[in-house]
Amino acid sequence: MTDDFPHVFSPFRLGALTLRNRLVALPAGTSMAERGVPTRGDTEHFERLAAGGVGLVIGGATVVHPTTTLRSRKLVEAYRDEFVPATAAKVEVIHRHGARFIGQLCHLGREFIGGESDAPPVAPSALKTVRDAYPPHELTVAEIDDIVEGWRVSTANLVRAGADGAEVHAAHGYLPAQFMSPLTNLRTDGFGGSFGNRLRFTRLVLEAMRSEAPAGFVLGVRLSGEEEIPGGMGIEDCVRVAEHLAGLGVDYFSITHGTRGAYVKDSTHPDAVAVPSAARVRAATGLPVLVGQRIRDVATAEHVVKSGHADLVGMARALIADPDLPVKSREGRLAEVRGCLGVNQDCRAFDPHLHCAVNAEVGRGRHANVGVPVARPREVYVIGGGPAGLEAARVAAGRGHRVTVFEQSDQLGGAVRVAAASPHRATLIDIVDHLAHEMKRLRVEVNLGAGIDADDLAEIRTLADHVVLATGSAPAAQPTVLADRPAATVDEVLLARQREVPGRRAVVYDEGDGFWPAYSAVEALLQQGWRVTFATPLTALASRVPHESTAPLLRRLGAGGAQLHVAHELVVPEDAGEPLVLRPVFGGPDLELPASLTVWHRPRVVVAPFGLAAGPGVSVIGDCVTPRRISHAIAEGYRVGAEI
Repeated sequence: MTDDFPHVFSPFRLGALTLRNRLVALPAGTSMAERGVPTRGDTEHFERLAAGGVGLVIGGATVVHPTTTLRSRKLVEAYRDEFVPATAAKVEVIHRHGARFIGQLCHLGREFIGGESDAPPVAPSALKTVRDAYPPHELTVAEIDDIVEGWRVSTANLVRAGADGAEVHAAHGYLPAQFMSPLTNLRTDGFGGSFGNRLRFTRLVLEAMRSEAPAGFVLGVRLSGEEEIPGGMGIEDCVRVAEHLAGLGVDYFSITHGTRGAYVKDSTHPDAVAVPSAARVRAATGLPVLVGQRIRDVATAEHVVKSGHADLVGMARALIADPDLPVKSREGRLAEVRGCLGVNQDCRAFDPHLHCAVNAEVGRGRHANVGVPVARPREVYVIGGGPAGLEAARVAAGRGHRVTVFEQSDQLGGAVRVAAASPHRATLIDIVDHLAHEMKRLRVEVNLGAGIDADDLAEIRTLADHVVLATGSAPAAQPTVLADRPAATVDEVLLARQREVPGRRAVVYDEGDGFWPAYSAVEALLQQGWRVTFATPLTALASRVPHESTAPLLRRLGAGGAQLHVAHELVVPEDAGEPLVLRPVFGGPDLELPASLTVWHRPRVVVAPFGLAAGPGVSVIGDCVTPRRISHAIAEGYRVGAEI
């Protein structure tokens, strides 16, 4: 055990509960539910969090009333009787591993988090959110009473399931926050107008919950310290609300920032963004405060607790990436922690449920072979040191195989290393650094600058019991029509290797990807002082960038002066003396461009794995099958490493 984090790994008294440490698994739903009831996969996920060493687990948003269910029914529905035995099983395994469990109870109000519902959206006032298609139905007093009753029933069900407490989700612009804010509550009855009236709904909810809570049952409230929207509530409002609620039997506050669509901060945001707000609430109320949001390591958590900013520190995505983060940190194994990249891809897509770009076990479960020593160690040769090859090497070596990796570059990482050179995306390299450390820990022989040709491969096949081909991908060639014009690939731009042109103008053309590469090239050029025009034939900007990253990205591009054109094709005349043209896909006048460097983004192309196909003794994985995302590379490497 290490003594580096004495504050984080000290016990804490939360109401009647004694927590073994100050680390909390924040609410992050798995969408592993059938007809509103948690599945075994959901229970296994929460068991991994508890086994990893946190002191407290807070269940992902669990809805309290039929008016806030999705058509898919993949949100857990706490008001149903069937919720109780399934949740009791979850609570039992969490307790077995020494952690405590609090269920978060939620009503989305006018928000529908990207899914259709057979119920109309509801809210204190009929004000439509920009995120959804329909204006909400304005709740009647009778309907409000019925929703409050749903909170009471849901709390009673948590008690029956053996939970240690319940948390009201009054943050992120959901129903309690909609009542609190004068921006979304225009009512003139007893639920609107004055500050006291706007808090009446939350008071009724807390009273209903407390009426079902036995002695020692903890009650918390989650609040947004800053809603981060024009006219929304800020920290002064949050403090005032917290001071008011503190006298209503609340045991703790959980402080976050943002509203729906912008509260899961990606890697473009600073770490620990909500800590100052948490400190304000703690000082004002004297109650225990939990803070989370882009807190990715125990060192940051230690500073937060030691400095008195908060009593408990929460993590969500960091524990999805590595549920063993607490125990590894406490044992001084920091280099073994698999860090969250903050890319918000698989963990926020819910397709069909929770996954993780760097942890293949999330959403799939642990492969039965992982961590189980093999009866007969084999010689495994991996060709390619990108994430697919390295993950295959990690898992295979962890089972006892003798693994050798060959990488033709002088650095590991493949295409990820280039992507990590993108503005605000440097955290991508964390997965490469982690896997490189694992190669050393597991005594994998890594050969850099070791390009493999056909003759080498023939020799390798005589030595190896199994060969894993993970040769990756390369940038596509620029169109031949650009041969006599200044042009560059996205990779060249990200590595600042593009040629100079007079006037430093550039046009970046995304042929149809809609993902990060072309947009990162625009941002890199802007940072280097270029004037940039962006165009795509797609009908939307950044259509495949995770939605919580899209608005910050486009704001940065706009602030940098980029000109953005959707539904436009780039036309390159054969005569290099003629100007480039943007032509509207659906008709309209052409737009001539001044002399520019052209960055034409096309899908990457495979680096052919020597003409070999997968078969006995040979696996082919990652981008050399077809170029895709980090998550596909990691998942395929994990599977192959487990099955050799």
